[in-house]
Amino acid sequence: MGVTKKLGDVPPDTDRLAFREWNDDDLDRFHAICSDPQVMQFVADGQAWTKDRTGQFIQFAAEMLREYGYCQWALICKADDKLIGYCGFVKSDNDSEIGWRLAPEYWGKGLATEAARAALEHGMMTLRFRRVIATAQTANLASARVIEKLGMTLERRFDRDGREVMIFSANAG
Repeated sequence: MGVTKKLGDVPPDTDRLAFREWNDDDLDRFHAICSDPQVMQFVADGQAWTKDRTGQFIQFAAEMLREYGYCQWALICKADDKLIGYCGFVKSDNDSEIGWRLAPEYWGKGLATEAARAALEHGMMTLRFRRVIATAQTANLASARVIEKLGMTLERRFDRDGREVMIFSANAG
């Protein structure tokens, strides 16, 4: 597959990961991730995505990148050159929200933290975000640990469709 990107468009590579723009070849691999009930259990209503919904996500990321200069970039594992998920930002009200999603075979290896740390630094230093938020359902202990490792601060909890969600923030400076 090979990692193709333009300098400055994406966060810099980490030791084990590369960020890149989405391409047409990503749909099947990313859909395999988004149709996995284990992966999707803490996303919105917990339902696996259809292939159309997965394609809409990729299209939305491309539109975000064109409009804002950032998105939830495709995430590539350098060891096997595979698309393993995404990490990056979406616009959320007045803030940018960081998020990630990885294929289960890559869980428990510190990759989400590695990716999120690189993306957050890129957001603060290169994109000049003044504030970044992260949300996680309270039951999603793995994402809460990643957010904690990023040094983000819990702001509040709220109910979204019968699921308790925590919102965290990090401020520049």
